[in-house]
Amino acid sequence: MGYFLGIDIGGTVIKAGLYRADGKEIAVAECDGEVLCVQPGFSERAMEALWQDLCQTLRQVLSLASVSSKQVRGVSFSSHGKGLYAIDKNGQPVRNGIISSDTRATATVADLQRQGIEAVTYPRSMQPIWSGHPAVLLRWLKQHEPAQYAAIDRVLMAHDYLRFRLTGEAAAEITNISGSNLFNQQSADYDPLLMAAFGIEEVADKTAPLLGSAELAGQVTSSAAAQCGLAAGTAVYGGLFDVVGAALCSGVVDERTLSTVAGTWSIATCVTENLIPSAHPFAWGRYCMADRYFVHEGSPTSASNLAWFLRQFCDNDHQRYAQFNCWVAERSQQPSEIVFLPYLYGSNLGNNLPGALLGLRGHHDMADIVHAIYQGIVFSHLVHQDRLVALNPAVERIRMTGGPTQSEVWMQMFANAGNLPLEVVNIQQSGCRAAAICAAVGAGEYASFTEAVQVIQPEVHTYFSDPAANRRLRDRFSDYLNTAKTLSEANHAHH
Repeated sequence: MGYFLGIDIGGTVIKAGLYRADGKEIAVAECDGEVLCVQPGFSERAMEALWQDLCQTLRQVLSLASVSSKQVRGVSFSSHGKGLYAIDKNGQPVRNGIISSDTRATATVADLQRQGIEAVTYPRSMQPIWSGHPAVLLRWLKQHEPAQYAAIDRVLMAHDYLRFRLTGEAAAEITNISGSNLFNQQSADYDPLLMAAFGIEEVADKTAPLLGSAELAGQVTSSAAAQCGLAAGTAVYGGLFDVVGAALCSGVVDERTLSTVAGTWSIATCVTENLIPSAHPFAWGRYCMADRYFVHEGSPTSASNLAWFLRQFCDNDHQRYAQFNCWVAERSQQPSEIVFLPYLYGSNLGNNLPGALLGLRGHHDMADIVHAIYQGIVFSHLVHQDRLVALNPAVERIRMTGGPTQSEVWMQMFANAGNLPLEVVNIQQSGCRAAAICAAVGAGEYASFTEAVQVIQPEVHTYFSDPAANRRLRDRFSDYLNTAKTLSEANHAHH
């Protein structure tokens, strides 16, 4: 029997999962890498250390599964998006890799926005300008590290670099590079006019060939095999942006299902056959299926806010989550009268809005605060969800993944607020699983991603909205939006 290996590359953690062709998980291993913060705002990975972490993880998963490397029929990736992992003509990193959470280029973004560059770039890239974009980081590099900028031969993202280390072939996978602000959504190719707008016209000669998600990138080389434990000659396929991986793993193949992720980030994603005009600057990209796009937006306004509360006030005792769920269940008949704005790490309703608890009174206790935090995180998700449903009214259901899906009371609150059937996907390792599906499609085990999704149906548990609860929560959601708007205006006036 053949197996498929899916590699999930997060900002810090690399995971590898071994799967049968039918999606059955055999084993998963992981390695927690070191993030280098050499200056405020910098988030980097030493690229050789990243490779060594991958090698360790691959050897470990094969050992755990007691599977011979020769039984692995294909390897692929799911990876965080954005960031920059550039190499020179000798295949060596020009500097440390830059993770997408890096904020060194915040001033660069502000400068570009003052110049009105987005009016030129957005219609072509369909990407708002953000500090983690390769295009923005390349501009920063040109200004601050010109020698490293000049040394670049190929602009890659995290999984592109690791795939290069496995195969010796440099390529840029399309679902991820399409979100780089170097890529034109209409032409489905790099765009020199975009590069010129960002002041990095030299990059037109530094791009890597485009690669489809299930396209064969190459085979594991003998030298890579000696380090990572895979068999030389093992097929390696393109891979996926992790947002696309979450949608694919949730069975999203068309516009009727909205994929949402609750975790560090709140993310909502739709798949469409056409680019849909909108006054709101959504982020668009190429989906893993031919002639389909994905449109998404997200913010770091999700369960990371509850994790902060647990660390600060509950000694980071994860067993307290059960108590939290009990408290919220006891209060589930009425929305919280406290407004919690889950903006500890960023906002989706105003620039630099801080987190806040508003409406506190002397009779409130910790249970009331926890209830407000759950509710505030739901409302923050609703901001993204409502925007995408307005863009794509064909949405019939929500498919959700992420840590909070373990809480039934929280999922019911999400369903009540959203007023659409909420299907919770019971998959622990969606990134690894999606990457393994990618390899299975590439190897010809399935004729297409559509066929693979039909065969590898995710297990779902459905929550339905209660109309009365929906009305109560929607009224409270209006208060939440008004509070955030008022604070945003006050914050803007203050600065």
